[in-house]
Amino acid sequence: MTSKRIMPLVLCLLALTSTAVAAGEVLNLEQALGIAVRENPVIKALSEQVYAKKMEKRSSMAPMLPQVSASYGYLRNKDDTAYEMSDTYLPVVNEQEPAYYNNPGDRNIVLDPETGNPIFAYLPAQELKFADKSTFEFRLTVSQTLFAGGQLLGVYQIADNAYLAAGLESLKTTRELKLQVIQAYYGVIKARKFHAVALSSVASIRSQLEVAQAFFDEGMIPKNDLLVVQVRYAEAEQNLISALNGVRLAESAFNILLARNLAEEVLIESDLPAVQLEVDLEQAASTALETRQELRSLALQLDSALKGVRIARGAFLPGVAANYTYSRTGAHSDVEDGSWSAVVGLTWNLIEGGSHFSNLEKAQSQSTTRLCHPVAARPDRFGGEERLPVCTGVTRAHRGGGQVHRCGPREPAHQSGPL
Repeated sequence: MTSKRIMPLVLCLLALTSTAVAAGEVLNLEQALGIAVRENPVIKALSEQVYAKKMEKRSSMAPMLPQVSASYGYLRNKDDTAYEMSDTYLPVVNEQEPAYYNNPGDRNIVLDPETGNPIFAYLPAQELKFADKSTFEFRLTVSQTLFAGGQLLGVYQIADNAYLAAGLESLKTTRELKLQVIQAYYGVIKARKFHAVALSSVASIRSQLEVAQAFFDEGMIPKNDLLVVQVRYAEAEQNLISALNGVRLAESAFNILLARNLAEEVLIESDLPAVQLEVDLEQAASTALETRQELRSLALQLDSALKGVRIARGAFLPGVAANYTYSRTGAHSDVEDGSWSAVVGLTWNLIEGGSHFSNLEKAQSQSTTRLCHPVAARPDRFGGEERLPVCTGVTRAHRGGGQVHRCGPREPAHQSGPL
């Protein structure tokens, strides 16, 4: 009785599915891959990360370029700043004639009795103004770092490696997503094939059941033979239900990868041409070593670690910078009085409490750790033995002049007393 209720429902579902396929748009594999890459939220997030790393790269270049700043200010004092100077006699220190020298009878000068030249000149009382009540100032400053021990260039190169690594990570995620879409695409086809086989099996066994039922009604076969056919028919119906669930699960997984609704109907091409892969194992291994994003990312990480050593070493060197300042100051807004100055200076941090040495040791340790990665060095041939070992510890011995040598296992520590 149960089988008679299930079969009409299955046939109606198949009829509705076939009608929807005929009415909807059928996707091929290339279209499915394009939709997945375009709509997947992880790919979108990685694209934004790549853009952020690109902006960080541009920002790291700024310290190497000239820095220009301008300012315009206004200062208001309570009163004019002035110094009142009383009258006095000042010595004449050059050959210039003081005021009133040519006026006979003027007693504002003191003459040398022997030569007749003036030796003292009279300076009347006056007020010397140092600052006006209102002051306007315009200032333009241009600064340029001339030498920083290679630190600025190293920071820029590390930022460039980070930008390239972010792009490689995006490519890697896209590649993995495409692989998942391909697997899901063929998974839908496979599930539907299994469903078609299960449906055919149910129809075949059902016809056998009808024949067995007719033979049993006529008394031509025993009850046991009829029960055997009924059990096989029940098993076929169970397999059909399992196959239908498999189709739904495969279609849901396919919709998830394409960022679509889980219940959206999946219409894809089932007939795909067979692709012949004409490549041997050696060529495939060589291609993988050349193009795999993981290996290229490891190479960038190692390069960044080595550049980190150069940056840490550059902290021991002096820094040279140039500065040019042009300023105009006056009591009015047009600031008529102008002046300029140019400075080239050297800065050298001689003692920093050992922080520079500690940073250098840290950078060298990080670069050695990267160098000891099992895939940091590419083998000469697939399956070859020339690979770097997996380092459980690295030794910092045999470092000469800041050069990082090939790592080896750290010597076991000597222990005393019972374990």
